Amino acid sequence: MTALVDVDRLRDTLALDPDLVPDEVLAEVVAAVEGTLLPRLSDPAHATAAAVREAALGMCVQVWQARHAPGGQMVGGDLGTIVAPHLLGPGLVARFGGLLAPYLRHGGAVIA
Repeated sequence: MTALVDVDRLRDTLALDPDLVPDEVLAEVVAAVEGTLLPRLSDPAHATAAAVREAALGMCVQVWQARHAPGGQMVGGDLGTIVAPHLLGPGLVARFGGLLAPYLRHGGAVIA
């Protein structure tokens, strides 16, 4: 299976210099997002859907910014710094729910 997000696309989206940020660092971000998102998909074939790939890219940006922005806060290009210290909490997938809803596994576990 191909990656949900190409490392080069993530680098371009974040406007990172390849001499300063190696591919391995960005690959860790992509792996973290894939580990979060792929198990939630109702069908592995959904990983090729444009909406899923776009949501994964957005999640990668949020993970990168949470790790590297001052204070772990999201940096908005037009709004300055948006105070959101818990970007990597349960709401990470929920923020992209509109894009992901048709592809996510719905239901829950029954505990007896």
